[in-house]
Amino acid sequence: MKFKNIIQIAGIIDQPEADLLMQCGVEWLGFPLRLSVNREDLSEDEAAVVIRNIPSPHVPVLITYLDRAADIAEFCGRLGVGMVQLHGAIAISEITELKSIAPSLQIIKSLIVKGDNLAQLLESLVEYAPYADAFITDTFDPATGASGATGKVHDWSISRELVENSSKPIILAGGLTPENVRAAILAVRPAGVDAHTGVEALNGRKGPERVRRFVTEAREAFRQLERDEEYDNDIDPEVPVDGVLDLHTFSPKEVKDLVPEYIRACREKGIYQIRIIHGKGTGTLRRTVQALLDRSTEVESYATADGPGGGWGATLVVLRR
Repeated sequence: MKFKNIIQIAGIIDQPEADLLMQCGVEWLGFPLRLSVNREDLSEDEAAVVIRNIPSPHVPVLITYLDRAADIAEFCGRLGVGMVQLHGAIAISEITELKSIAPSLQIIKSLIVKGDNLAQLLESLVEYAPYADAFITDTFDPATGASGATGKVHDWSISRELVENSSKPIILAGGLTPENVRAAILAVRPAGVDAHTGVEALNGRKGPERVRRFVTEAREAFRQLERDEEYDNDIDPEVPVDGVLDLHTFSPKEVKDLVPEYIRACREKGIYQIRIIHGKGTGTLRRTVQALLDRSTEVESYATADGPGGGWGATLVVLRR
């Protein structure tokens, strides 16, 4: 499934609310169930009935704090969902097992922003990327312990940093409303957005006018991003294939495609030792580069350059012959 320009609304109460969301143009409908915090919006049996009545191309998504592979797979099967958002802590071994017993199940892993925990989130990004199909950022509420449906906005610059350093799509959540979703998308540049309480009316149900405005604002922001990307593609600089790749003139988001393409180009020219200059800084770009090298089958080995060989901060790479 393609993760691009996704609009998800979570916290479905009943069939009429699901119908309303789909009529307003919402593609993904989230069902928070088996939660460690927050009240569930409907029973599991009621959710299963609603899910059966959601036609393609709309997508029902289970949102849960379950952390055992067998429990997650069984629950997804009983509900009839092909996508699960894992919103709590879960071991890599459990996700690996989940992929083994339910290979067609798509997994979205949450990244919870708790103040300034960017370094920890970047580590999680690298750790879970081989197993997750996408990520979702959301906001922690220290008062309740909730990691979603808090109605609270987090620092969007943290989510933007995650987007720029992720090899997988990232969905933005956390206090999004019709009033701020356009600004959020333009600031973060996510693959999608998710709202829950931000589109509710005073009676606790999703408000038709708020949902329509949310969808309209989100779609216009996604269109603006596409226009920006078309402009950026027109001015891409040429990269000399000479064994030295300087990343200072590229955005972190471009690095995800640039590094693998440069490696392939070097091997085609018979260059098997390359130097990737990423700078010292906070080490974020170095971690991104080295995560890409870890996943590449064309890399024999690599090492962070020290001393004079480091220059601005570089990784020395030996390619397979």
